[in-house]
Amino acid sequence: MDASVKQILEGFDYSVNNYADSLGPDNAKLREAKKLLEGLWKRAKEGADITAISTDPGFARLGALLGELASETPAKRPEPAASGAVAGAGAGAAAGGGEIPAASVPAAGYHLAYNALPPAAQEKQKKYYDRIFQLESQAENAVFFNTMLMEDGVLLRMSQEPLIESAKDTLEKSREAYSPTVDFQQKLAAETYARAETVAELEFEGTRMAELSNVEHEWDALFIEVIGLLPACAQAIEAFGPTDDNVGKLKNSYRFMAEFMGIGWEEVFANERYLYFWNNVLWPRIPAAKRAKYAVTTPEGYRDVLKGHFFDPYIKDEPAPKKNPDRKIRFWRKEYPVEEVMRLLENPPRPVIDRDRE
Repeated sequence: MDASVKQILEGFDYSVNNYADSLGPDNAKLREAKKLLEGLWKRAKEGADITAISTDPGFARLGALLGELASETPAKRPEPAASGAVAGAGAGAAAGGGEIPAASVPAAGYHLAYNALPPAAQEKQKKYYDRIFQLESQAENAVFFNTMLMEDGVLLRMSQEPLIESAKDTLEKSREAYSPTVDFQQKLAAETYARAETVAELEFEGTRMAELSNVEHEWDALFIEVIGLLPACAQAIEAFGPTDDNVGKLKNSYRFMAEFMGIGWEEVFANERYLYFWNNVLWPRIPAAKRAKYAVTTPEGYRDVLKGHFFDPYIKDEPAPKKNPDRKIRFWRKEYPVEEVMRLLENPPRPVIDRDRE
């Protein structure tokens, strides 16, 4: 576990445990703080570094909660015995006699978190913490400090801006993946995070987009796997020889594609999505030695070698498949022509999530 992350989370642990003594286990904000802290500990144990932790929306929310907890009313304690009534009353007054804590009390967690950051992370986070500490110096007490934090929006910006930057960075780095789903997801993420008005909204939108995107990534991968059965079987014969098993798989796939999807080799390579994968993902991974062996310099050339030498000879005795001009695919509970896959992935017809529906 990252040492800096461990130090920060241990500091949060200390603060949360201190509040637990005075607020009791039923305090809603304290329970939320504990849950957020558990989530951060889990991420840290899984290897998240200081940057990943500090830009997690839960990190900013936890810092805000620690400040808010300073203004919470202490839990009622059991009535002391008669003989200790005076002493008990004095202790109660000292613990929560109505005096509002100074702004430095809720701000202490932010100082602790900032000081624990390594220099590089401090530089990236400096503008946010400088603003927080400026508000601390202006606030009359803890209540004013927490109010000013919310009104200023610095905690939202602390979570929002790194997420937008991360989405744009991921989009730029993922160009080589040639994935329509990645392109759509990261563009949408940057736009959606920029519109968010609260940290809670950021968390909701982040979770929602991730879940929807996970479905689309899986759907896309399965589509390429299924529609690419014929070239994949031809590649197996080219790589490992025309064994009974490899030839049998090719013939079965040939029949399956004809009966299940109504397509053959030509239709596979006429599909825009599969052709995009073949040209940009598979072809660049064909070794130079293999290209030289078959004297091919283009993805089309490699495709033709597979068809002429490792596909056609093994299905020549098979009956011609009955083509199905009305091929459909199911995506997000609706059916579309198979030719529309690329368009569907570049702008998925995502289902509307009704928050009011039980």
